[in-house]
Amino acid sequence: MMTLKRPATAALLFLIASLLILAQDVTSFAPPTSPAISSRTHHRTNRHPKVVANSVTTSTALHLTIPSWTYYSLAHVIGGTTGTPIVISGTKKGSWFDRIPKPKINPPNFVFGPVWTVLYSLMGVSVSRIIKAASPQSSSVLKLWYGHYALNLIWAPIFFGLKRFRLGCTISSLLVLTLAGILPLYHAIDPLAAYLQIPYLLWLCFATVLNYQFCVLNPANGIGVNEAMRQAELIKKEKERSGGEEYTDDMFQSDLKELQRAAREYAGL
Repeated sequence: MMTLKRPATAALLFLIASLLILAQDVTSFAPPTSPAISSRTHHRTNRHPKVVANSVTTSTALHLTIPSWTYYSLAHVIGGTTGTPIVISGTKKGSWFDRIPKPKINPPNFVFGPVWTVLYSLMGVSVSRIIKAASPQSSSVLKLWYGHYALNLIWAPIFFGLKRFRLGCTISSLLVLTLAGILPLYHAIDPLAAYLQIPYLLWLCFATVLNYQFCVLNPANGIGVNEAMRQAELIKKEKERSGGEEYTDDMFQSDLKELQRAAREYAGL
């Protein structure tokens, strides 16, 4: 049986290793070639040594070149954070997510943030390479990719916002299928752009299996209400009974002791 930490750690290490492939595109520093110094310039150098020294220092300064993929990566990461407030609200302590049964392969919550940040960054790199290739097929392939990316962004609101696990599983399956169709098109234009998305494909496969297991452990009844929806409604009613405050474990223990005291008095003990 797969443990909680090993698959998450292995996936994260694999994703980080993928970034090493980008070494050829990483920010480069290159000092410019120093121009030839004429005899006239040499003569002026003796008169104004400080001015010449400053110009030499400036000319040999390192020049920073920001790779083009940086902007595409940032755009994909920022887009990916649109569902973060919904995820945080759904997974905080005492939330409905904290009360429902979870699969044994479910990683700790802190794993998802770094993993998705790396994946969204790699998405931007691949898109940048496809655009830079300027292939006749680039435009149509990118349209398919942006449709896939939009599908990716709506998964979190469906799963954590609406608590529709079965619909989330359907979307996750579509993500796997559409990405599997896009990768050969990427490869035909730029092989590295396709290879950089292999970690994303593997993670999607894992996430789809995980989503399916949530469906199995939290089945919906005849009217489509699953355990997550029931727990969310229960928390809402508990807050209403407690005057709008979150119904904590301390409040539960206090109410339990009060009920026990009332029961003893009723029994004449």
